[in-house]
Amino acid sequence: MAVALDAWRRWILGEILAVYLGIAGLLAHYKLFWNDELFTVYIARIPTVPDVWAFLATGVEQTPPTFHLLSRWVIHTLGEHHVTVRLPSILAVGVLGICLFVVVSRRTSPAYGFIAMLFPLTTQAFLYAYEARPYALVLAFSAASLLCWTSAADGRRRALSLAGLAVTLAAALCSHYYAVLVFLPLAAGELARSLDRRRVDLGIWLAFSVATIPLFVFLPLIQSGRKLAATFWARPQWQQMADFYQHVLSPASVPLLVIVLGLAVYGLARASDGGKSAATGAAPPPRHEIVAALGYLALPVVAVLVAKLVTGAFTDRYALPAVLGVAIIVSWGAHQLLDHRAALGAILAALLTGWFVAFVGVIPALQLRQVRAEPQRVYRFLQTAAPGDQPVVIAGPHSFFELTYYAPPALASRLAYLVDPAAALHHVGTDTVDLGMREFGRRTGLRVEPYRTYLSTHPRFLLYVDRSPWNWLLPALSAAGARFEVVALDGPGSLYLVQPGPDATPAR
Repeated sequence: MAVALDAWRRWILGEILAVYLGIAGLLAHYKLFWNDELFTVYIARIPTVPDVWAFLATGVEQTPPTFHLLSRWVIHTLGEHHVTVRLPSILAVGVLGICLFVVVSRRTSPAYGFIAMLFPLTTQAFLYAYEARPYALVLAFSAASLLCWTSAADGRRRALSLAGLAVTLAAALCSHYYAVLVFLPLAAGELARSLDRRRVDLGIWLAFSVATIPLFVFLPLIQSGRKLAATFWARPQWQQMADFYQHVLSPASVPLLVIVLGLAVYGLARASDGGKSAATGAAPPPRHEIVAALGYLALPVVAVLVAKLVTGAFTDRYALPAVLGVAIIVSWGAHQLLDHRAALGAILAALLTGWFVAFVGVIPALQLRQVRAEPQRVYRFLQTAAPGDQPVVIAGPHSFFELTYYAPPALASRLAYLVDPAAALHHVGTDTVDLGMREFGRRTGLRVEPYRTYLSTHPRFLLYVDRSPWNWLLPALSAAGARFEVVALDGPGSLYLVQPGPDATPAR
């Protein structure tokens, strides 16, 4: 089995990639763009590159311009469609899998390399494979930098590996500023390697240093984003150190349970057989690589610390490269506990493939296909309940973004969002969402209007309210004594006729 898997590893690798691309492409086709992805789309539509930089300099979007310029090129080249806009992310997670396969199979065998390749696809990280945001690119460049580092340490095409290490780390930073965290596992591993060798590898540390150049290039944008840290929508909490593992790994709970049970059954079988082992004598992974793997696993803890002490912002996706550590440790651990048996590794890889296809691919695709009809239902509701050309104010910023994008042109031109950062801060605890909406209104032609100005010119207007968590407008109007008349109800959505009155101003 080991010989056969080694001989056919490229074909099997290609087949797994084909299955992955088919599943990711199908999900990308059925999934509608959501708020954050529409940030990507609308920024890509901004006319010039300097205009993109100027928009990011406002601090309302805390990502480097390179990802948006890549999205801009893709849209101009391939068109603005669900699959094309998400194509960089789809390809990036494919690169993640290839890199993990190579890193793990070098220390074990192809069977366990396939386990490392497949495991991230069963976690929450896979959601970013079909999302038009930079997090999949961070995963890909993180895995590529790990591959380049291990290759440089082993002396494999050293000059090329060192150059690749610097380029991939820099590319990760160019994708998202929180990618600076991926330096830490590699630096910890290299420090362990230096202690073992009793000398410093200057080439690798030089590559680390060169890779930090994007931080200095984008420093003005980083400083602009820092100005909004105090009222950012995703403030860090200490419990997120533990919550990360629950949120990101929960979709993989069944595959993990199968692996653990399989290892337990195999251990019992070995014990009943007198403890005989089929070990091939393969050496365990070197200590510096184990240190690096554990470093990836610890990234959520480090990320929350950084967020608490420095940046003031954290959400799970900022620490996604931790998935690399889990995939590597699971694969290495299975290889050791299963006595390096290729057949057992192949069985685990096959189980992961089946789980991915059925429960991560096909079933979610069917669910997304049903969800695609939801906006059309809302449009029919609004066109029926609010006929004519009267404007309809959308209370939630995310709902406004998504409804406006997919609405028929005649209806989209009637949809408006009222913005007031001070009122938003008072009622929902953050003003960064409204600050971002205001900038999009200035630069994209979306109908985003100042709250006070709109109320002074519209003594009566229609208001659509759903379950948006960022809806400050309804409580602000209520607190100011506005009168509401129910026009129509439709599930979670309600359409009101609002009479603000002379005193309906935002609470502060």
